[in-house]
Amino acid sequence: MITSGITHKKYEPSECVFVTNMLQAKKYLEALGGDILIDILWNSEKRPDSLVFVFPKNEATRELKKKWDQHLI
Repeated sequence: MITSGITHKKYEPSECVFVTNMLQAKKYLEALGGDILIDILWNSEKRPDSLVFVFPKNEATRELKKKWDQHLI
């Protein structure tokens, strides 16, 4: 279990979606509201030295991912 230094929320990484695309993170926040954000990291294994927005892995984020992939948001 990790505790966010930004939001102070506790989370399990396996239950999260990690978004490094700033525009995609913005769209998720616009669609779901700021309370959905779990954490912001400033590094990742896949993209060193990048901001990583952490969201819960749930139906709402799955639907947004589908829309993002289809260029609907």
